[in-house]
Amino acid sequence: MMHARKPLRTRPLPRSERGFSLIELLVAMTVGLILVAGLVTLFANSSQTGNELEKSIRQLESGRYGLELLTEDLSVAGYYGEVSMEGAALKPAAPCGTGSASLGWKNPTLAPVTPFEAPFPVTGVAKAETTGLECLTNRKTGTPALVVRRLDTDRVSPGVATNDRFHVQTSRCVSDPPDIRFVLSTNAADFNLKDQNCTGINLVQRYISRIYFVATCNECGVDTIPTLKRAELFTSSFVVSPLAEGVDDIAFEYGFDTDGNGGPDVYRLGLSGTAGAADNDWSNVVGVRVHLLSRSSEPTPGFQDGKTYSLGLAGTVGPVNDNFKRRVYTATTRLNNIAGPREAP
Repeated sequence: MMHARKPLRTRPLPRSERGFSLIELLVAMTVGLILVAGLVTLFANSSQTGNELEKSIRQLESGRYGLELLTEDLSVAGYYGEVSMEGAALKPAAPCGTGSASLGWKNPTLAPVTPFEAPFPVTGVAKAETTGLECLTNRKTGTPALVVRRLDTDRVSPGVATNDRFHVQTSRCVSDPPDIRFVLSTNAADFNLKDQNCTGINLVQRYISRIYFVATCNECGVDTIPTLKRAELFTSSFVVSPLAEGVDDIAFEYGFDTDGNGGPDVYRLGLSGTAGAADNDWSNVVGVRVHLLSRSSEPTPGFQDGKTYSLGLAGTVGPVNDNFKRRVYTATTRLNNIAGPREAP
């Protein structure tokens, strides 16, 4: 006799073991997606802020570095070492001249009597000036340039190492010809002026001629980032080097000493044009004020530059209405080697 089986009773699962319902799962996924979206937005904003901060830092560093290089070089403009400047006549020289005859140096002569000549320590190149400036490759249209001339502060022995650039030698020996105030050459064999004991060859100093200008590109042919560049004289050509990328414009104000006391009495963008006037002579420049307009090397999406920037006597720039951020830097430099000897003792 078989007995009928009693149906099994199922024990309800505890609440903690039942899992999620479909509605609960959808709600959880929605909340999770919202949190992830928030984190992604936060990360994106943080990354964009970091990029903008990095661009601003690079812009600040570039602008300040370019201004520092300029002011340092200007502070020693007109340093001609042991070359006696007594009775010297400062003369213009071709900015891009490479031959010794075009550099502005000339020894005095006894018959007929002519004075010793040396080049102006500082000269300006106007915005519209283009003739004879082939060494300023890719110069940005409508921007000025500045020429600085001096000797290197280091003195070295003439030799093979001095043949790559012009050097200047003076004499310390009383038996050397009095009309040879200096020797300017790129050939070590030409340096024959004696030292103080009149037994050895005197040391030489490198002649430095540099032109500062704004170019339309940093690495030309690759980018179009405006850049402060420097053209420097070597043996037979000028070599152009980038100094500070992002420099969009520049202005130079020249402080002329009109009363001979070593201080600037009037600032101008160039010569006054008045014949015989003290402010129409580059030899009377005793200070230079530089205005440098720097911009970021990369655009900022959503930003529009509607500001106006002052470049002193050169006027204003802007609004440009592009996506680059800009900043103006200004510094005034005293030309110590020109202003110093004029000051009253």
